[in-house]
Amino acid sequence: MKIALYPLVWLAILLGGAMLAQTETGVEGGAYRLGFSTYLSHTDKYAANFDVCTDAAGNTYVSGNTRDRNFPATAGAYQTDLKGDADAFVVKYSPAGEIVFATLLGGSRREHHTGITVDKDGYIYLVGGTHSADFPVTPGAFDTTFNGEGEWAGDVFVAKLDPSGSHLVFATFLGGEVDDTAGAGDIAVDSVGNIVVAGTTCSKDFPATSGVIDDQFTNQDSFVSKLSPDGRTLLMSTSLGNGVMDMITGLALDDHDRIYVTGFTLAADLPTSDDALRRELIRPRVGGFEDGIDHFVAKIDGSGRKLLYLTYLGAGGHMGSTIAWAPPDRLAVCGSTKEDGFPVTDKAIGWERRGERDGFITVFDSDDMSLLFSSFLGGSESDHVMTCSFLDENTVVIGGKTSSANFPLTENAQYADYPVWETTFNNTFRGRRESFVSVVDIKHGRLLYSTFLGACFQLRTDCNEAGDISFVAESGQREAAGTTGFPVVGDRSEEPPTYLMVGRLGVERNGD
Repeated sequence: MKIALYPLVWLAILLGGAMLAQTETGVEGGAYRLGFSTYLSHTDKYAANFDVCTDAAGNTYVSGNTRDRNFPATAGAYQTDLKGDADAFVVKYSPAGEIVFATLLGGSRREHHTGITVDKDGYIYLVGGTHSADFPVTPGAFDTTFNGEGEWAGDVFVAKLDPSGSHLVFATFLGGEVDDTAGAGDIAVDSVGNIVVAGTTCSKDFPATSGVIDDQFTNQDSFVSKLSPDGRTLLMSTSLGNGVMDMITGLALDDHDRIYVTGFTLAADLPTSDDALRRELIRPRVGGFEDGIDHFVAKIDGSGRKLLYLTYLGAGGHMGSTIAWAPPDRLAVCGSTKEDGFPVTDKAIGWERRGERDGFITVFDSDDMSLLFSSFLGGSESDHVMTCSFLDENTVVIGGKTSSANFPLTENAQYADYPVWETTFNNTFRGRRESFVSVVDIKHGRLLYSTFLGACFQLRTDCNEAGDISFVAESGQREAAGTTGFPVVGDRSEEPPTYLMVGRLGVERNGD
């Protein structure tokens, strides 16, 4: 695999019908029910990377990239026709699953990867990658000139849409002379409206600001950058790596605007901190990553001038790791690992790796980065946690993919049967890997809920303030048609070969 590294993005999420154990969460004693689940469109099967977020009103926002000329853009949307080989898109769904608006966003070539977030006023922020020199950047934005492309990527784009999806508030390039990209989980808005993005760059001239942790970019580096609320000023931009091969795949902010990132690396000399969980790289077989890669977790101050913490964590896993923060001081990092010495805590739900690769859930106290909870989660084959979020400070929802028929499920699992097919992939997608979702009580070390879902390649999830869970999944296969078994609501049942599935799980409360 050349360094054409598209983060593996995240998969899976649950349905419901299962009563959760008593916890301190807002879903205490409640059950999940499938509010809506529907196909959206064909996706761009080459480096498809999509994202989901929610707002306080229970709306679901999905971003991605598509080659579908029948994409369901709505009247009055910012862009209604596909302009290039693949365009980015944003769709807003009501809590009932009706499309509020759907718009495309792109130029005459190809957009790839997207990450999305929404602020309290309903403005939508996107980050992604583009090969289009005519991407619709706006006058006065930080960078209105395409900087170039390499073998697998062009420039990063950052954009802001108004709440109606009809007006582009600003859009800017961010990049250098060769490959730069960012995607799902790589964008956040801080307490004063600044936009923080992260990703990877191969451009030695990627823009850096003075006084930051590292203003030099070489080979393939991670980057963290911050733009002003109007997109006109680059407030901060720093390297975070040493250029051997690094990529940030997850970004979170706390209530002090400190920045937390996770990603993968092949670099043996990252600037780990004295209190790191592990200070040395566990080196993979570099060729095709047969033995996986190593992950890292870092904390930096909002100015980008101080590296507050950095550790290696979770060697031998798949490329993507994910991160989430919750008040007052909880930081969750999840992914997969085959590291036998992986740190586990007394109240773990899994103390030993059971398969080729197990998923992991690790929770830090974000103030001093001490370890609060850390556990394996998996069966006898290969498992990977691809998305995480907090229901409250002690309850974490995770989703992922598994090849393990004995993946840990709870008695109230909605789907407990793992499909059994020939060992060799037989053109039936459900026989290849199954998705799962699990709810973990990190305070008491309990698996509250765990179920299979349909089969899919990738998924992202996000919880709203009420505890409802929105999801987007790539639930088809890239080369051949097949049945995924992914649940749908109503008559929206067409299954194209590679498509996106969008849905929402509502929380049933006592008395509903």
